[in-house]
Amino acid sequence: MARTPIARRTIHATSLTAVAVLALAGCTSAPAASSGSADCTPADAGLTTYTAGTLTVGVPENLPYTQTKGSDATGLEIDVIRKLAEAECLNLAFVPITYANGIPMISEQKKTDMISGGWYVTEARAKQVGFTTPTFFDSMGIISADGASTVEELESIGPVGSGAGFSWEADMSKILGDNFKTYPGTIEMKQDLLNGRIKAALDGYAVAVAAYADTDFTVEPAAADPRVAITTKMPMIAFPIAQENTDLSDAFSKLIDTYREDGTLARILADYDLPADLLIPADQAATSIR
Repeated sequence: MARTPIARRTIHATSLTAVAVLALAGCTSAPAASSGSADCTPADAGLTTYTAGTLTVGVPENLPYTQTKGSDATGLEIDVIRKLAEAECLNLAFVPITYANGIPMISEQKKTDMISGGWYVTEARAKQVGFTTPTFFDSMGIISADGASTVEELESIGPVGSGAGFSWEADMSKILGDNFKTYPGTIEMKQDLLNGRIKAALDGYAVAVAAYADTDFTVEPAAADPRVAITTKMPMIAFPIAQENTDLSDAFSKLIDTYREDGTLARILADYDLPADLLIPADQAATSIR
């Protein structure tokens, strides 16, 4: 995720207004969504979690990565988390969060063990939280009626919208000038695209694939353009965990690396109709910020 150090996306933020209070109140309000077996043998003994025997996970509304469903959750990253919890014999409790309060829930309030939702690994965030080994790449997705896939095409397409706060914002604003418009989230931007107020939109690629699946618009990953940094070096996504809880982070990283090698992560991508090249290879994962 390539947004500013605290907030990544405000997608579906309005749907979180009512549940954000629950998240800030602590995870005791969120019942465990799954139960571990009494005779389960964990892959790693002695892991510390906010509630003994339960992995408490912060969940924002950001498909295809995550979505809350009552006290339960679904999404690409939730599928990975279920495997991690099962391997470590942990129950699961899901807590609604926003991208504004997600990092503080770990680093300051200590109310979640980890957070989900497609968080980009950045040096700024690494000063506040630790990260597991990365899982998937993201990229700038271009949404248009004609299948535009390059920044050059956007220069002549007309007004272009973008979710506010992405790392490409400054670069694209320079290139497009008055034809560049920012939106608080995907919902508002999608509405203007459908109504013809803008001719193309920019969003995280995986999010855009999910958001525009019910439309005739095409989502394409942006081709490399030296004027837009994110197109030449795709951001890596990982799970933020408290910096001091290295045992948990290391245990999950080891499992994630196993899922990378045995094809589990690739199969999860396929389940959400996402291309296999979004999977971060082992050699690049090893050099990621931790």
